[in-house]
Amino acid sequence: MLALQPASEILLCHGPHAVTLRASLRAAVALENLPGGIASLWDDIARQKLTPIHAVIRAAATDRQEADRLLAYTATKPLERFAGSAQAACLALLSVILAPAQGEATPSSEPGPEITLAQFFTELFSRATSWLSWPPSEVWNASVAEIVTALEAQVDRELRRSGINTPSKANPARPTKDQLARIVEQGFDPTFDRHGLQSLKAKM
Repeated sequence: MLALQPASEILLCHGPHAVTLRASLRAAVALENLPGGIASLWDDIARQKLTPIHAVIRAAATDRQEADRLLAYTATKPLERFAGSAQAACLALLSVILAPAQGEATPSSEPGPEITLAQFFTELFSRATSWLSWPPSEVWNASVAEIVTALEAQVDRELRRSGINTPSKANPARPTKDQLARIVEQGFDPTFDRHGLQSLKAKM
């Protein structure tokens, strides 16, 4: 299970301006929806391309007006004074967003059997608002790691409530079909069973 941590916030300062970048689900979805998604952003930011750096700052800033002021200020100054710190902040933010998705999703530019990042984020929003009953505003502001951790905890509670012991790390056996059927009969969400239970329990 992921260690519970608050949504990561990264402070980016330049001259008299400071912007807080928050690794929220809202920022994650906005960035993945850009052409090429987060995978393309990562490559471009690693090359210190200015446009994707600006895109990450605008999408993740907790204060959009302050972000615009910072970016306007940087346009009047030598680029090298800003590019290094902005690159580091943006890559750190993307790392925090991607970490909980490892093993669950793959960037949309890479083919494979896993779901795409866009699908993974959509599933998180759906499960957090329906299964966890979080208000949409809270889900958008939470980090991917916070949502995954809450879902893992809920899976564990549902398994215990249904009389299924939580697998130990030494014996990571998964629930049988009959056990899952019992969960469904007792009110457990069958959609969550089908798409998320095994992958979540496999990480414990």
